[in-house]
Amino acid sequence: MPESRDEICQLMDKLLLHSLDLMEQEVKLKTTIEAIANDGQLDLAHTRFTKGATAVSAVQLPTEDYKPFSALNTVAEGKDDLDNPQLDLERNQVDKEEGRIDPIRWFGILVPASLQSSRKKFVQSLDYVVECANVQIQLKNALLSYEKLNKMKSEL
Repeated sequence: MPESRDEICQLMDKLLLHSLDLMEQEVKLKTTIEAIANDGQLDLAHTRFTKGATAVSAVQLPTEDYKPFSALNTVAEGKDDLDNPQLDLERNQVDKEEGRIDPIRWFGILVPASLQSSRKKFVQSLDYVVECANVQIQLKNALLSYEKLNKMKSEL
């Protein structure tokens, strides 16, 4: 722990610089997520245009009568090297016994390339969403540490 006021101020400066870096990372990740999601939506629209409005629509989605299923991608909370919370994306294989199905099969066996491309882009955006959430956790922890140091500085 820092003991002098100068050491506390130096740590606070480093934390602020680190926070600014994390904020920059967060903005970059959010713009990347937006760009990839937009590309995925365009591919989805292209599929709908080429296959027709009824071939790729809400009609293929499960209704209330559909058997429940489990997600192929899930988020798990863990700890990093410094024992801080960290989110991880767990990818599961298609397994009908466990209730894990591939939703792209709702649209038929011969799925258009643009629909597969759309799915890849949305899955890729999931990676960036989890990374962005981890950056936000780091930013929150840095700001909490800054507040603690500021309190220590005012007590000196």
